[in-house]
Amino acid sequence: MKIGKMFKWYWQNTYWGLIGFYGAMLALMLLGFTIIVFSGGGDVTMNGFSCSSEVMLLVMGIIFFSAGTRFGLSNGVSRKTVFCGMALFMLTFSAGTAVINVLGEWTGRAMGLGTVGIAEIIYPWIDNFVGRLGIVLSRVIGGWAMGLLGYFIGGAYYRMNKIWKIIVSITVPALLVFGLPLLVVAAPSSVTTAVGKFFPSTIDWLAQSPYNLTLLWLGGAILCGIFSWLLIRRAPVKIAG
Repeated sequence: MKIGKMFKWYWQNTYWGLIGFYGAMLALMLLGFTIIVFSGGGDVTMNGFSCSSEVMLLVMGIIFFSAGTRFGLSNGVSRKTVFCGMALFMLTFSAGTAVINVLGEWTGRAMGLGTVGIAEIIYPWIDNFVGRLGIVLSRVIGGWAMGLLGYFIGGAYYRMNKIWKIIVSITVPALLVFGLPLLVVAAPSSVTTAVGKFFPSTIDWLAQSPYNLTLLWLGGAILCGIFSWLLIRRAPVKIAG
């Protein structure tokens, strides 16, 4: 099947990066353990497993749009198959990294390191199987959403010409750093009041259950997937560079 072909291609262009990523994480764990041993029981914290893997998935998504589109379309694979293969691979890869992250955190705690995940910090009251399953599920869907977000970003850049790439690269960070604070200051009081009520209530809703967080991640993944499909369905084959 051509989806299997694309899945295999994505994996072949990923596993060395995966080995390097977790090799670096293992080296940091060993360094922390060495510090504990020679300091006579110092407090060493290492909580970057889940967020670091999500950043990795984001970067992978950005890279895979252009590289996967060129490979697939140049080898007679349809755009739909290229996209479905990527989405399936990202979900599988996110699930795999979530399991590895949990095992890494358990191993770190056994070594005396502080390796509590961010989700466990958000939901410290969870101590049952259903709750812990929700935390793992939120990690899986969260990583998938980040990968699809990266794919959307990569697709947007892939479809732009050089002038638009420069404009977007300058204006988007400028709007986030300068425009958003100015908008908050200049917005009417009714708007700021509504926003001020919305965000705390949303945070409270997310803090109620990891399944609520999973739903938020899933909504983001669906939106990024739809926009990514719209970008790839008419994407031309471009020469790299």
